Amino acid sequence: RDRRVWATDLLNPDYRTLICEEKSPILKLELVKGDTDYDSMWVATTDSTIKNWSLKNIQKRLSGEYDNENIKPVYTQPNSTIKGGSSIRQYHVLNDKCHILTKDTENNVALWNVLSARLIENLGKVSFEEEIKKRFKMVHVPHWFTVDLKIGLLTIHLDESDVFSAWVSSIRDLGINPPSEWEDCKINLGQQLLRALFEHWPKSHMYENQDGMREMADPLLFSVPEHTPILINTCDDGHGRAHFHPFLCRDADKETQQKCLNEEVPSWAAEVLAHKNMSQTVTKIAFFLLQYPNSGIKTAPKDRLSASDMIQVRKVIEHVYEKVLRQGVENGHQSGESGDHEKEAQDISKLAAEKVELLCNDQVLDANMDLRTVKHFIWKQSGDLTLHYRLLNR
Repeated sequence: RDRRVWATDLLNPDYRTLICEEKSPILKLELVKGDTDYDSMWVATTDSTIKNWSLKNIQKRLSGEYDNENIKPVYTQPNSTIKGGSSIRQYHVLNDKCHILTKDTENNVALWNVLSARLIENLGKVSFEEEIKKRFKMVHVPHWFTVDLKIGLLTIHLDESDVFSAWVSSIRDLGINPPSEWEDCKINLGQQLLRALFEHWPKSHMYENQDGMREMADPLLFSVPEHTPILINTCDDGHGRAHFHPFLCRDADKETQQKCLNEEVPSWAAEVLAHKNMSQTVTKIAFFLLQYPNSGIKTAPKDRLSASDMIQVRKVIEHVYEKVLRQGVENGHQSGESGDHEKEAQDISKLAAEKVELLCNDQVLDANMDLRTVKHFIWKQSGDLTLHYRLLNR
């Protein structure tokens, strides 16, 4: 751990010398035999670069000095170096819970997409903190995976406890272009990634419906590279030890691999992949919907409403337009021509967006923002969310 390599006389342990000093903690040594004796050694550290250090003239310099701190190494430069690849040392999961920024040992910053398991962009030697700020998006998505860098690469862990936590109403902003029929569908990120990882496993191509009939699975929204390594960890093999099963994504259709996967794939993943059994847990958000002060709209009763946390602001605006403003028109509180009602019925969403805006803490809300994002980034309080609406002067 002190990054130093010492030579010690086995006949007289008090005699030793410092051969070299590495820049990273040392993991392994490999002696190289010359014509008559070991004349060099390879040193592997936590850095991926491997260096060869000379062992010549070491015996002549063995010393009984005990001042380890001030001893200078015999060699300060290696004989040769095998340069390794840079390893990732720092990461930041962006708040869309899909993209990750990384920084490696050579200070190169890169952007990765978890869903497609691909490097999106190598940004070079730029400020890591500035890139995080630049790529901030005001969107709140629950955590659904964990990351570690133990092997110097991005390793994504999917666990039963939270892998299905992240439902989103659109994945277009995540770098995925879905088919038109998926535009307004709620999508579970963990489920879609599992399906992409096990794309070549035959059991994921068909599933049993409620009647016990076999049906074709829905088409994939995206794929991962076929060489993507997958590691299944079953916590206990019956003897109190963890059991790991590694394979490549493309090998899941091989006969021997299929037999292993039929036994090794966890039941919670198999239920989604082979049986399509995954219920959507709807998280509700309670909120008050009030008119903005001095907005010129007749005061409505202060009702406590409740809706899915994924519902978008535009849906709340449509609710205001239909249930509050149009009701006011029908009751004679606002004037309007009868022809307007026909136009409003044709395109409620467009008309609502033209006539109403929603605010939280005096900040106008983007119509594409969902309620959980509003509560997390704008409301920032533990109590019920409070939204205000007002008419637009157009």
